[in-house]
Amino acid sequence: MGWRLAVDIGGTFTDVVALEEATGRMHLLKVRSTPGDPSQGFVEAIDQILQAASIPAAEVAGVFHGTTVATNAILERKYDVLGLIITRGYREALECARQTVPGEFGDITWWIKPPRVVPLELVRETSARMDVQGREMRPVKPEEITAIARDFKARKIRAIAVSLLHSYRNPDHEEEVRRLVQAAYPECRISISSEILREYREYERTNTTCLNTALMPLVSAYHEKTAAALHARGIDAPFRIMRSSGGLAQAQEISSVPIAAALSGPAAGAIAATHYAQLSGCANVITLDMGGTSTDICLVENGAPRMLTEGKVDIYDVKTPMIDLHTVGAGGGSIGWLAGGRSLKVGPQSAGSNPGPACYDRGGTEPTVTDANLVLGRILPGLAGGSLSLNLDGAAKSLEPIASALGLNLTQAAEGILRVAMENMAAGIRTVSVKRGRDPREYALVAFGGAGPLHACMLADWLGMPKVIIPPSPGIASAHGLLLTDVRVDLVHTDVQREDRLNLEQIAEELRELEERTRARLAKEGISSDRMRLMHFADLRYAGQAYEIRVPLAPGSDRQQLAEGLHKTIATFHASHRDLYGYSYEGKEPTELVNVGVTGLGLINRPRVPEWGHDGASADRALKQTTRVHVAQKQESIECPIYSRDLQLAGNVITGPAIVHQYDSTTMIETGWRGEVDRYGNLALSRT
Repeated sequence: MGWRLAVDIGGTFTDVVALEEATGRMHLLKVRSTPGDPSQGFVEAIDQILQAASIPAAEVAGVFHGTTVATNAILERKYDVLGLIITRGYREALECARQTVPGEFGDITWWIKPPRVVPLELVRETSARMDVQGREMRPVKPEEITAIARDFKARKIRAIAVSLLHSYRNPDHEEEVRRLVQAAYPECRISISSEILREYREYERTNTTCLNTALMPLVSAYHEKTAAALHARGIDAPFRIMRSSGGLAQAQEISSVPIAAALSGPAAGAIAATHYAQLSGCANVITLDMGGTSTDICLVENGAPRMLTEGKVDIYDVKTPMIDLHTVGAGGGSIGWLAGGRSLKVGPQSAGSNPGPACYDRGGTEPTVTDANLVLGRILPGLAGGSLSLNLDGAAKSLEPIASALGLNLTQAAEGILRVAMENMAAGIRTVSVKRGRDPREYALVAFGGAGPLHACMLADWLGMPKVIIPPSPGIASAHGLLLTDVRVDLVHTDVQREDRLNLEQIAEELRELEERTRARLAKEGISSDRMRLMHFADLRYAGQAYEIRVPLAPGSDRQQLAEGLHKTIATFHASHRDLYGYSYEGKEPTELVNVGVTGLGLINRPRVPEWGHDGASADRALKQTTRVHVAQKQESIECPIYSRDLQLAGNVITGPAIVHQYDSTTMIETGWRGEVDRYGNLALSRT
């Protein structure tokens, strides 16, 4: 038994958790993020937690990391220039893209397709070609590929993507091209589409492979730097990164497939929120992760976040397994501004950590959501245990231009900023619920992140949600989520077949191959065979549809069992289609099997969850002081009690309005709400 360390890098703070495996005891810290060099914040977090918790480096059993390096590189277009090798005749595949226009047609005046990840002048064609069945039509010409590799080397192109037609059916040509390129140009980074995404749809596969390749030099350098820093401190434990799918992988694995970690940190937050919701007895929740820059929202049903097979990272379509997260530009650092001089807006621009909100006193002058909360008295003048002092005068001064332009006083201007921010987040919640036929009033809201608990009751009132759950340490929930999941591998094989013409032997063989590859990948991650759990799935659609729904597939050891499993899978597909879209074509249109796949989990022992003490006493022991807070419902400032979260015990009840203060976050219990601490330390809020 030892200690597990988890580090999550956010836009404003880098959070670190040290968890003692034997007892479940946790130490937590927040340090300032270092956007210019995220590894610096990572190293500072490790150093400070080792010192604060007196942990010998030799006792560290594992290091887990949620990283934003890949995401930020895509957002800022700060990835390497790369080359692309593609099948002859498909040089403009990235220009063709898809015809799908984003948003509502009535709101679109012009739509410009995303810029190419690879400049057209750096695309090279090869004459090698497979047919749709994966049979060789024209072989790879070694001299052709060697010449391409030497050309890229002369141009100092450090990364090369390979995406050949129909390689999802047969990867032999791509593997041969990679071997030839590496022989001629061994120092370059190279990725092939059949290893990044073994599915059809040439644009998605090519674009995802290109993004992955562009990120490889940056991400691998980051992982090498952080791993070296750990080694220099005597930490030689496994170093794992969170995938967008909510599973873990070794840092070396993510260095070669960085696109799999594009939503690393937010995925960990959804895992943590689901964990605490289940401890609190709620299986259906909406999670709200509000940090300094943005808010991530996720719908959780039956104790599991919804999964996607593809999604967007900024403006790019990325096809990789990911938790279904919706992000809105509303965080503590989101800036309030006037459109046309009269219309109040909040975000998506953020003050970030540098300079940060005006109240940080680090050069920021524009009003933010944090400044508005400070002016209204909803947060205390010290964050992160007092390590960051807030300047009330600076916050008030930042609000003056908006108040003057709108003819409001400072309190009204601050309240206006909060209301606009609330509507931005409410719109995000409606996107993951109402637009999918879900009523948010039937779900609990799990609020976390540094700013989530501060706005949770107000947002729940806004949407009519009856219950709010605040985890014990909400400000570091994403870091804690890194410790609550398993190693994960997702492998897929495209094989389009109609339900009335299924080739069961072929499907069985494909599943066997996927199982073998999955076990091999898990073994490479250091997972023993007795800790491996494999789950099968299939992607299905109605004939003529363009996109699929992923549903579980019961494994079968023989033809009869596989046939029965596929029959149940098709029935599940009809029900899922009806649930998602409100109708199904069962008995009217044939179903098509598009992909079969295997998800492999490498089970990691869950840390013990300690229960909180209970002595029957009231929450008065946790009462620290009082402060003046503006209450929107009464449109006046009233005396409000401040309670320490650390001094509360299970069963304690607090009636709003009240502030619950702790090291990593502040919870505002609004008028008309009451909170009760449950046996696991969750603060469960409900209307009185």
